[in-house]
Amino acid sequence: MAKKRKKGSPDGPGDEYPAPYELWNFGYGKDFAFPAIRRWKTYLTVLTEFRVQSALESRRVSRRRAAEKLVWWVPTLWQPKSGLTFIPFVVKKPLHFDFDPKVLIGILQQILISIIGVILHLPRSLVAVDHSRFRVAFPIPDPAMHYELDPYKAPDDPKYSPEAPPVENGKHITVIAVIDDGLPFAHRNFRNAKGKTRVEYCWLQSVKIDEKQKTVLFGREYDRKDIDALIAKYANDEDQLYRAAGATRDVEDFGSLIDRHATHGAHVMDLATGYAPERGDTPREEIRIIAVQLPNTIAWDTSGFGKDMYMLSAFHYIFNRADIIAKKYGVSNLRLVINFSYGFSGGRHDGGLELEAAIDELVEKRRTRYNNPSPTALVVPAGNTFLERMHGMIAPTDGQKAIEVRWRIQPNDRTPSYLELWFGEEFDPTGYAVEVWDPWADRPRFTMSIEVDQNATYPGDPIKPGDIYEGDIAVIGQVTVDYHRRERWRVVVILAPTEPEDICHPHVPSGEWKILIKGGDLSQPITEPVHCWIQRSADPESLRSGSRQSYFDDLRDCRYTPGGDLSEVDTDEAFVRRFGSLNGIATGSTPLVVGGYRLGAGLGSTLASARPARYSSAGPLKPDWLQTAVDCSSMSDRSRALPGTVAAGVRSGSRSLLQGTSVAAPFVARQLAEAFATADDSTVWKAECENYLPLLSGYPPKNVKGDRQPRAAHDDLTKARLGKVRVPPHWQPGIEPYKRDRPG
Repeated sequence: MAKKRKKGSPDGPGDEYPAPYELWNFGYGKDFAFPAIRRWKTYLTVLTEFRVQSALESRRVSRRRAAEKLVWWVPTLWQPKSGLTFIPFVVKKPLHFDFDPKVLIGILQQILISIIGVILHLPRSLVAVDHSRFRVAFPIPDPAMHYELDPYKAPDDPKYSPEAPPVENGKHITVIAVIDDGLPFAHRNFRNAKGKTRVEYCWLQSVKIDEKQKTVLFGREYDRKDIDALIAKYANDEDQLYRAAGATRDVEDFGSLIDRHATHGAHVMDLATGYAPERGDTPREEIRIIAVQLPNTIAWDTSGFGKDMYMLSAFHYIFNRADIIAKKYGVSNLRLVINFSYGFSGGRHDGGLELEAAIDELVEKRRTRYNNPSPTALVVPAGNTFLERMHGMIAPTDGQKAIEVRWRIQPNDRTPSYLELWFGEEFDPTGYAVEVWDPWADRPRFTMSIEVDQNATYPGDPIKPGDIYEGDIAVIGQVTVDYHRRERWRVVVILAPTEPEDICHPHVPSGEWKILIKGGDLSQPITEPVHCWIQRSADPESLRSGSRQSYFDDLRDCRYTPGGDLSEVDTDEAFVRRFGSLNGIATGSTPLVVGGYRLGAGLGSTLASARPARYSSAGPLKPDWLQTAVDCSSMSDRSRALPGTVAAGVRSGSRSLLQGTSVAAPFVARQLAEAFATADDSTVWKAECENYLPLLSGYPPKNVKGDRQPRAAHDDLTKARLGKVRVPPHWQPGIEPYKRDRPG
């Protein structure tokens, strides 16, 4: 029997392998990938993770020579000397370079050696470069890149003029940051009572650069002075304002989101920190805004691939600019709330995904940094896949019984489909194999052993990729097995579209595909559940991707109640699981996870009657190796008959309607920011251990003994989806929070 590698062991195969999504999107499946990958090939984005080692562990690092000089850049970094182990960077792809995983790893290792010395100022001998990990993401379009900036150096911080603090009466300056798309930074709802903007900094990551402005590596940045000047000049014509600012010059193929009537980002930003004259709101001068607009590619490709460098760069930028604001206004321990209304359905769901770990690292270091710990809250949505049949669980088995997953692929789907199977940390892969059956085959289309031995495909690489062939020529899918971060074994199955945009490319047949996991005579029992997730394949911004969502086809799952309604409980013995469908980047240690509710009795009813929105995802009811749960909830639907919430459109005075847990999260971020602005230091520090959950007010009320709550409030299913606090959307008309003196 093969010896099982120990978690984190440095003597086995390393972690420096290209992940399954990179192998597919840059390799076998590049013909089906997002158009930007095919069109823009000059500047690749990368997220690297490296391990700091002791002097006794260090050894000589082999350098693989590239054909030409390597050029790389780092975006704005927050405190690069603070001991971070995740770094985002951009690399200029060498000429005549085609995607070869072995060559690419050598190139990126050379770049990491330079980053270690030039940016982090660490001795190379203390970093385990051979055990570094790289996640290659969407390229930066050429028109959006400041290639003329000094390589090997982060962009300079923007200049600022000192101003007097704008608050009094014991209030605290607080920053609320929004990471989203289509952000209307000049909207009147983000101005103070004097008509000046409260947006201190705004970074649009994917617009064409301004050659005179070089404070960000890609895209454009606007500071408060820039925005106020634009408002003064184009106050009555926001269309002209955004055109003059260059904000409409998106370099992707979808057109500018800022030119639309409504966007996800405009809606979320208004709910989080918009103060509207028509609602009778009084702007909060002490709450300032940092906004980061992600590329449209992030919304288009919902599989989770391609976002890592952009999103981690957004967090670095926010933390860096928050420090500048603190210095600008003479504030120590500046309080920061980040609303990140984004998610995907795949991933480990235990906080161990690279992006989750990187974000947790940043947030924890800002909360605990030496001599200047600063309150930092991160608010994320629970997800919207509760009823989508995209999560399944396989119970522990004796190792001899085959595990079967039935995967329904839809016709007319123009995007690839992704399935992930994650095993527990105690899983021993010896003797196990994976089989893939198409809807019409009488034998497996593909078979591959799960175990990866020392003779891996790539040097020091615990991944084994395999192809699914259509006939003897074209690749229509990919199967990979890897030992993710030396903690969990993962099988990823990727299938090409059933209707590719280019009819010359091969397609997969629609219908029920089967994935079988079979054990052999030497196979050990599977002692922990195996969790399976299908990546979300939806089109959140109507970007015409042509995607259709695949799902698990489980005849044992009762989808409807006896009355004909959609069932919101799991069926015993069924593979499909509604609970455990939580957002794939909401399972770290620092996020405050927000579910969505609807008002049970319509507008005017109390929060005591609120019920989970039927799509609002949740953690597991019976935790196994999945532990994360929903912390709190807010309104995502006004009632069952009135879906969604009402907030601002892109232009001042316009309205939009949007539903989902993404619009529940900003209500919580808003209340946290307002609590940060008024609470004393001891209250804030005390709440940090629970990610500031105790600062929220809503239902059930605090410090009320003997309170008679409705029976539903004690229901485990409701609590698992709504969390401990139901936060009221305080400015929505007709909504009343729970009152202790209400009759009954």
